[in-house]
Amino acid sequence: MRFRKTIPAVALGVVSLTAPLAVAGTGTAATAIEATAAHSPQVEEATLTDGAGKPSGALSAKAAAQTGTVFSTGEITRKNFSSIGLSWKKESAVDSGLTAETRVHRDGAWGAWQEVPLELEEGVAEEAKRAGAPAFYTDDADGVEVRLTSPKGGLPQDLRLSFIDPARSLAVPSSSSRSRSARVAQAAQPDVKPREDWGADESLADPGYKTQASIKAALVHHTVTGNNSYTQEQVPQIINGIYVQHILVLGYGDFPYHFIVDRFGGIWEGRKGSVEMRPGTAIPAVLGGHASGFNTNTFGVAMLGNFEPDNSEGGEDTGPDPKPTTAMVDSLADLLAWKGGQYQLNPEGTTQLVSAGGGGTNPHPTGTVLDVPVISSHRDVNVTACPGGKLYELLPGLREQVAERIG
Repeated sequence: MRFRKTIPAVALGVVSLTAPLAVAGTGTAATAIEATAAHSPQVEEATLTDGAGKPSGALSAKAAAQTGTVFSTGEITRKNFSSIGLSWKKESAVDSGLTAETRVHRDGAWGAWQEVPLELEEGVAEEAKRAGAPAFYTDDADGVEVRLTSPKGGLPQDLRLSFIDPARSLAVPSSSSRSRSARVAQAAQPDVKPREDWGADESLADPGYKTQASIKAALVHHTVTGNNSYTQEQVPQIINGIYVQHILVLGYGDFPYHFIVDRFGGIWEGRKGSVEMRPGTAIPAVLGGHASGFNTNTFGVAMLGNFEPDNSEGGEDTGPDPKPTTAMVDSLADLLAWKGGQYQLNPEGTTQLVSAGGGGTNPHPTGTVLDVPVISSHRDVNVTACPGGKLYELLPGLREQVAERIG
């Protein structure tokens, strides 16, 4: 099996891992890979296809099913990891019907197969160096098997499977269970947990801030990270996995979204500078990486989970049709009222956004002007299912809640 390692340009050095990857049943361990500097999150990558999209390394064609050709990695065991990621060459053609599923080895047993949302309709952000799926949370697994089904029998070029094991944060997340009256009495800013609370390794992100002149709209997203029934203790690790996947695997400069809201109502800073940004300051607004062609004049808030109807990420206490919790929606309203107030946004109004182009899921040519609600979602500007139907249907009521908070 051939492996490749992603090392950020800012890494100070490398250290060898003590537990190389191996294909279960072969008895042959792969050559040890190198990890980033001791204080950096660790990412290891297995190459699944070559530059022409042909299976390579661990991947092989297993069957020609009615739905297309099935490719499998076989069972791969290795040192513990908390998320996996799939990425490919940014310019590669991708079968629009391509699907992926995985099962992980945890606590001595293999789990059930789960769909890995590839989010092919999400497109590729301008700042990304590679295309890929969202980080898929595996919760301290030590083995994985991935199957890909392609109706056309083809795979993306330079397809890689990433094993993500971000540094753990010592912070213990707390629930945002304050009453509405207490929220209002707390002035404008809700409790926002800083990047250090989810363990951000600041040496990985681009130095400084990517600023923009101002903000005219908020775009709501969901993260599609593989588990809707996560615990409060798991939240920092999931967020850190998103960070590591986007920087070390996909080549972003920083976290894609400005803020994240978890199902317990916790609000977390994503992209650096998002808390401090405010009109008339040294950081008037921070440019994000969350919506192709429409990052300018917007800020992005991601709800941690998958809120598309009938998805496979429903957990034991959320069911297959998970809706955002009341605590989650309340905190989202608090956040939007705070930032919206700073930028004097009318939560029930509309505004105009200008497309920067980019193609892919952004069907609007450069210079196209869109009239959108001030509180919009990813699907309002790009061709995508994000933020999921169960969240999207709540937006009209959310706008009313934000308006009430602003007064």
